[in-house]
Amino acid sequence: MELRDLEYFLTVVETGSLTLAARQRGLSQQALSKSLARLESELGVALLERTPKGIMLTRMGEALLSRAQNVLAEVAHFRRDVDVALGRSTTQFAIGLSPIAASGIGRHAVSALLRRFPRLVLKVEPGTAPHFVRLLLAGEIDLAVTTGIPGIDPQIMATSLGDERWLVVGRVGNPKLAAARSIADLADADWIFGKLPDGLDERVDQHFMDAGIPPIQPRISTSTSHFGMQMLGSSDMLAILPHSMVEGVPGLVGRDLADGRWTTPLVLLRRRRATLTPVETEMIDLLRQEAGRLREMAGGG
Repeated sequence: MELRDLEYFLTVVETGSLTLAARQRGLSQQALSKSLARLESELGVALLERTPKGIMLTRMGEALLSRAQNVLAEVAHFRRDVDVALGRSTTQFAIGLSPIAASGIGRHAVSALLRRFPRLVLKVEPGTAPHFVRLLLAGEIDLAVTTGIPGIDPQIMATSLGDERWLVVGRVGNPKLAAARSIADLADADWIFGKLPDGLDERVDQHFMDAGIPPIQPRISTSTSHFGMQMLGSSDMLAILPHSMVEGVPGLVGRDLADGRWTTPLVLLRRRRATLTPVETEMIDLLRQEAGRLREMAGGG
């Protein structure tokens, strides 16, 4: 059995189409069909069937799917280890961090990890849960931290690290934020605003409406956190940001004006059957410690 036949099989499953899979792999449809036929002949079973809705897995195809994912992920992981051992690559640990995780729990845990392993070289992959799941299954990253886990693959283990609390943030001395006793006191504030995680946006809008004021109409819309933080520090604008992003930033202050109701889950993702290395084990411990520290700070704040 050739690894590339398994790779082509997974691409067909992911795309649901021989045409799309062939295009993605840079093959002719005839060559892709031959690869699939070779795999089915070697195993002695049908793996796929064509239907009006596209390519569907047979029962044996479903059984092969998870095994093929595990085999290819382990091979990719081993190739990466070999490249490091032979000096062809310096990446020894790869982690996916969502924007929120990267600006908070992730940056603190990564800093601590580098202190524990002074010679460690690591790769940080940005993205969101669906992207991280694909990279984990392909063996291209070892762990990921993200918010929200819709439709996680059964080959992926998702572990809660707790919740990230979101605050109303402005510069130290911002007169509106300092005087506010509730969200209602910010009815005429100027906001700099980016996309909130799914679910949180609805809760924020509802909180404003429950306070008798319309939802936020941003004066500046941006997805660039660095620009947003600079604007907050040099103006009287306000934003809604995660607690860990604001923690320790000079000149900025955050207040919980939602009574703890604005939270998003922080989730650790990893391949279910992967063997943890000492570095991965240490990183998981550091992430849990950092999550606990943030919970304590949030409880005292």
